[in-house]
Amino acid sequence: MAMQIRIVCPEHQAYEGEAAFVTVPTTDGALGVAPLHASEISTIEPGYVRVCDRAMGTVDHSFAVSGGYVQIADDTVIVLADRAEDLADVDRSQVQAEIQGFEDQLSVLSENDAQRAYLYNEIAWCKLLLDA
Repeated sequence: MAMQIRIVCPEHQAYEGEAAFVTVPTTDGALGVAPLHASEISTIEPGYVRVCDRAMGTVDHSFAVSGGYVQIADDTVIVLADRAEDLADVDRSQVQAEIQGFEDQLSVLSENDAQRAYLYNEIAWCKLLLDA
């Protein structure tokens, strides 16, 4: 028995397919979802959504997500993420170059510049992509 999973964010749909098991990083801890799971809505925190196509324990797809919500109902898992990226598509050298660029920008900003928060968030996202 399989369930449907969709991972969407404002810019694109990161994934759609069938799964035997999914883990989602909720604010209450990792949430494992199998077919016939009770209906639930939770907030998610930055981390990794892992999709097992055929069986629990065999991760076939991993996605970095930066936060958002997950809805589980009727054997469907919908992850609504602020950002989502398939880790199989991540170019590590490009992400490392982006981190360096953000750090260079930080080095020239004053301590109370409002742009610092944006740059810190971008660095955190990049590190999430690399730490998988």
